[in-house]
Amino acid sequence: MAKDKRQYPRVEISWPATIITADGLVSCRTENLSPEGTLIRCSESPGSLDSFRLVFKPAERQLILATAEKVWSKSFDNNNGTSHAMGVRFTFIPDHDYQLIKGTVSQHT
Repeated sequence: MAKDKRQYPRVEISWPATIITADGLVSCRTENLSPEGTLIRCSESPGSLDSFRLVFKPAERQLILATAEKVWSKSFDNNNGTSHAMGVRFTFIPDHDYQLIKGTVSQHT
């Protein structure tokens, strides 16, 4: 088995999120999270993205804003139609939002 090269562990976190593109908004949900990136799943395809804005809405907390880049993406067929998963790396997060994500990950590990 390949060694995980991540600097930070990922924890299972399900937060609503929105991808902001030039074509509009795409609703999605996080499946796991680290201070460096996240796995998101969308019911509609976010299209061909490289870099984009991502807004998270943690339960009972402020919005978290990030700029991210797609690392990989894959579509899955299931009973409810097709879902789209995407692994993303954060390229910019304001320091206060980064600290909030880092603290959330730390609480869950």
